[in-house]
Amino acid sequence: MGMADSSASKRYLGVFALTMINFAAIMNLRNLPLLSFYGLGMIFFYLVAALLFFIPAALISAELASIFDEEGGLFAWVSHAIGERAAFVCGWISFITTVTALTMTIIFLAKSMLLAVIPVESQNKGVVCAAVICVVWTATFLALKGINFTSKIVSVASTVGTMLPAFLLVALGIYWWCSGDAIAMDTSPQTILPDFSNFSNVSFITGVMFGFAGIEMSAYYIKNVKNPRKTYPRAIFLATGTILLVSLLGSLAIAVVIPRSEISIEAGAMQAIVVVLESMGLGRVSQTISSLMLIGGTAYIFSWIAGPAMGLYATRNDGFLPKFLLKTNARGMPVAILGVQAALVTILAILSLFVQSTDLFFWIIDVTSSVMMLMLYACLFISGIVLRYKMPEANRLYKVPWGNFGMILLACVAIANVIFCMITSFFIPNDLQDKMSQSRFACVVSVLTLLLLGPALIFTLRRQKPCTKG
Repeated sequence: MGMADSSASKRYLGVFALTMINFAAIMNLRNLPLLSFYGLGMIFFYLVAALLFFIPAALISAELASIFDEEGGLFAWVSHAIGERAAFVCGWISFITTVTALTMTIIFLAKSMLLAVIPVESQNKGVVCAAVICVVWTATFLALKGINFTSKIVSVASTVGTMLPAFLLVALGIYWWCSGDAIAMDTSPQTILPDFSNFSNVSFITGVMFGFAGIEMSAYYIKNVKNPRKTYPRAIFLATGTILLVSLLGSLAIAVVIPRSEISIEAGAMQAIVVVLESMGLGRVSQTISSLMLIGGTAYIFSWIAGPAMGLYATRNDGFLPKFLLKTNARGMPVAILGVQAALVTILAILSLFVQSTDLFFWIIDVTSSVMMLMLYACLFISGIVLRYKMPEANRLYKVPWGNFGMILLACVAIANVIFCMITSFFIPNDLQDKMSQSRFACVVSVLTLLLLGPALIFTLRRQKPCTKG
């Protein structure tokens, strides 16, 4: 059974729609508070993340998408370059990290909404957990209606609910700076370079990388894109520039308003908005902003909830997936995979009820997801090099500059950065060291990573006879 409904063959997605899918998949206000801890030092981290990870991923994804226009996105690229087993593991990683990202995003949305409407309930774990479960199952049900339906929601919701609050956050930060109110961050020039005397501080760079993950995700929609070999690269470049600018300015706005010791990893953006609006006597407006953020979160959820599930389903002809995960509905949506995804989010939400520190819980999940995503991106970068030599005559409507040397240089720099970030991931940041020891943190991240990768490794070992493709 095909993946998209019959109307999907019309290839209706253009540059703007695909740009907004990219923007919604990556530009999440939940990620902004993470770098705010470092004040002006965040500029360094954003530059490193952009030059050594985000831009290489965008350029290589653009080239690979201009070669292939088949379903599966990253799975298809890795399959052609490295092999089906590696591609399946990549598909699984994309799927399982979506589970963690969805959980944390919905928690962020619930806390932001409660912070603006009923502040006392923003720390009520039971209420937040119930909100996560309700939202993920509702979103899953709606995602089953097909790509036509979800892509329209993403385009509108990401414009209204992510771009507008993000620009408002930046504007309020500028207002706070110019109004004469106390600036919360240290603005002395020496703070532009982060303190590297403690190696654990460098572990924040992994969180930044994970915050920029997803530029390749829109390739899962490539069979629904109008003229994909031209549209996809254009949309990637437009989204990349917008995301980098808004992310940097938004994080700076939070750091300007909220003291480092008071920044909430879970709801820092809404914190800053509430503080500034209340100082202006416009506290009630924050409720409207939280509603817009809820809409933006809906765009993020929809852009992620279907894409990776479809990517994993694209491996169905290679015999890795158990038969019970192959069920689809009349619109070609992978019902079983989407159901499992929602169930796993539900389990994580319930587990969050039993942790003492939600900041630590968020960081452990973030780092574990980052470690796995870095594995996936290593495969992406390797695929870029391999396919230059394996398919030298392929029609590339976009190519990474400077020939094979340019691709090798770009990919190798990115791979070296991936390895470095994977190592630093196992060091707990200074701000969380009072909540868990270094050795225990490394052990927890290692075990959790193996547990989440375990099913993929088992499926590859118990591979069924591949189906006939067609």
